[in-house]
Amino acid sequence: MESGLEKILSHIKAEADREAAGIKAEADEKAAAIKAEAAEKLNAELQRIERKTQEDVANILERGTSSAELKRKQILLKEKQEIINETVAKAGEKLLALDDKEYFNIVEQLFKKYAPAKKGYISFNKKDVERLPQGFIDSLKKAALEKGGEIELSDKCSDIDGGFILIYGGIEENCSFKALIDDNVEIFQDKVQKVLFG
Repeated sequence: MESGLEKILSHIKAEADREAAGIKAEADEKAAAIKAEAAEKLNAELQRIERKTQEDVANILERGTSSAELKRKQILLKEKQEIINETVAKAGEKLLALDDKEYFNIVEQLFKKYAPAKKGYISFNKKDVERLPQGFIDSLKKAALEKGGEIELSDKCSDIDGGFILIYGGIEENCSFKALIDDNVEIFQDKVQKVLFG
């Protein structure tokens, strides 16, 4: 049975997959443009080398081609990494843009995963406090009781993108979406890499 975090990761992966599929054509165009630009740079480099050192053309061409190919690969790698990072960021943005029902369902799942059996407080950002669904805090209180703890809504808002902060005895656990994505960014990047670039 999947844990709450695994469900969240699965949800984020599904969002990333959908986003990746949506930008695949754009990524292909970018990759083609990068390849064309790299090919132009390669040809220009080879021509410059030929004009400058015709007396040793075979040796220079070999080294120049190798150097240009390495440079082309570095350019492609940099562009791929930018596309991957952009896709992961967009997945996070999609998570924040979910409708209230889906959004707070994910928040509740996260809470059930991370809430310890202690008395504490939960803090949201100002936007989320203003749109808390009716009875939501009661649901969290019930979930906390089931784990042997207690939870109250903090009277202070947190400076986070989404998700929440748990406060227990002076200890804060950052369960913001950004923190969770940052903690698992390599997993997301690997999955996006496979989807976009095989």
